[in-house]
Formats: sequence, structure tokens, C-alpha cells
Amino acid sequence: MKFEFFFIIQVQGFERMPHFYKKTLLYAGTTCGIYIIFPLALFSILSNLHIIQFRSHFIVTMMVFGTIAVIISFYKNIFASDSLTHNLIGLGTAFYSGIYLFYIFGGFNTNGTFGNYSIQSENLDALLGLQNIAWLMLLAALINAGYYGLKCLEVRRRREFLLSPKLQIRIRYFFRESALIVYCVLLIFILSIILSGLRLSFQMQQKYDYAWDIGNPLFYNDDRILITAFFNVYNLGWYSIQDISLTVEIYTVNTSDPLQLVLPDNTKIGQISNVHYAEFPASQTLYNVTLPLEIIPDYVLGLIFHNASISLRISLTCYYTGISITLHTTAYTRWSNLI
Repeated sequence: MKFEFFFIIQVQGFERMPHFYKKTLLYAGTTCGIYIIFPLALFSILSNLHIIQFRSHFIVTMMVFGTIAVIISFYKNIFASDSLTHNLIGLGTAFYSGIYLFYIFGGFNTNGTFGNYSIQSENLDALLGLQNIAWLMLLAALINAGYYGLKCLEVRRRREFLLSPKLQIRIRYFFRESALIVYCVLLIFILSIILSGLRLSFQMQQKYDYAWDIGNPLFYNDDRILITAFFNVYNLGWYSIQDISLTVEIYTVNTSDPLQLVLPDNTKIGQISNVHYAEFPASQTLYNVTLPLEIIPDYVLGLIFHNASISLRISLTCYYTGISITLHTTAYTRWSNLI
């Protein structure tokens, strides 16, 4: 009898084992897809399309976060969904996912470099600050934590907290549905930003105007040159670009000055700092936007008498849908001597 009873227990336990393992592995696999596979696939696509480049330490840290999340998910689902242990681990998981998403979107960024995304190409280097999205993701995770917090209280007190006793609406489901709505809205918003951002372009024109302020006709040392450059903004996306600030430095690349005295190569000869534009509207193309550039007086004489290839090193800061963007690019043009 004892052997028969022991055998029955073993058979019943064995029959339950496949379902148990399927459930735990299913949740662990889902977590792996959300935390590791999907982000890596997205990062790979964006990098291969040269849209966004990701720092290696960022990807490694993300994978470490994701691996820990998979382990926690596996351990959590060993226990029954209505057990206190399951929901305590779920509460910790909610906080953990909040920290993970906060990191992914650069929420820990305090010095303008950590956790941000960069866009890099041959003549373009842009840094994206996504802290606003990071805080919203953290908020959604904390709302989701409210579900597990209430569930833990319900298990301890052995009763459910109802929003409406007549309709049997559980309060904890309000937290879960609210978090799901926030996540879905943020996902749609992020996708719209990516698609809209692909329709943005900034082009510096080759042409320019100049004003030559002649002082004493007998001397050139008191002359002044003001260059007006032009650029185009192609904002065919759904969101406007706001609070734009431009700083431009002018450098010579090579010049016709044989002695390299009045207009040497690879020298900064002018600049303009913090030129401000309030807005570049959405779904519009702006042509011939003016940009005044001041030439350093020491090099005015060189520009009067010599030709040169010059580069415009442009730094731009702006806000796009609440995202801070810092952009660095270089444009090239030719200067023809005035005399």
C-alpha cells in the first residue's frame, strides 16, 4: 500500500511537471523577448540603417539588465499567482523594470553624456536626450507596481479591495490597465518620433552674401567684413522644432596666401554664438534662412586679397517633442578675394 501510494504521488507529480515548466519557460521566454531580443533587434536595425549609433557599454549594460530580468521572471513564476511570494517578487519586478526603462531612455543622465543616444554619419554628430520619456516610463512602472502592492495586501488579509462592490471591480486592475495604457501611448509616441525624425533635414547652402565696411580708404586695418550665410530646413515631420540655438565657427581649410601670414590654413577666422530661432514649424520647408557671421578683424586683410576654401563648423541645440537635441555638423564653401 505504501509503495502504491508513493507511486501514485510520483505519477501525479510527473504529469503536472510539463505544464509547470511550460508556464515558467513561457514567461521567461516572453521576458527575454521584451528585455533582450526586441531591443537588440531594434538597435541592430537602427545602427545598420545609420539612423542611431549605440555605445557598446550601453548595449552590454542593457543585456545585463535583461538577463537579470529573465532570471527574476523564471523564479517568480515558480510560485502560484495567488501566493504572497509570487506577488512580492512581482512588486520587485515592477520596480526593476522601471529602473531598466529609466536607464534605457537615459534617465540617469546628469552630465549630458550618460545613457543618451547618438546619431553619427560622415559630417553629422547628434546627441538625443530622452529624459522626459524616461520619467514617463518610470511612472508607468510605478503604476504597475501598485497592482502587485494591492495584491500582496489582498493575499495577507485574505480579501479583495473592490472599487465597486456591486460590479465586483477590483482596484488592483485599475493600476494594471492604467500602466498598460501609458506603455501603449508611449510606444506609439516613440514610433511617431522615429518616423517623423526621418523626415528632418538641415542643409547649409554654398552661396553667401557679404558686407565690406571700408574704414579709412588709405588703410585696410580698420575694415570689417560681415558674411551672411544661408541654410534650408526641411521639417516634413509631424512635430515642430523649437528653441533653436546656433553657434558657428569659420575655419580656413587652405588659402592662396603664399606666406601663410595674413590668411593661414586651418585657422579660425570668424564665428557667431547663440543665434536664436524660436521655431521651425512642422510640415514645412524653410529656404534661405539667414545666419550672420562675423570675421575676426585680424583676418579681414587676408580675405580682401586672397582666395580660400573655408569650413563652417556648426553646433545646434533645439527641442523636438520635448527631446533635447545637440547637433554638430560641418559645411564647406569657397571664398573669393575682394580685390
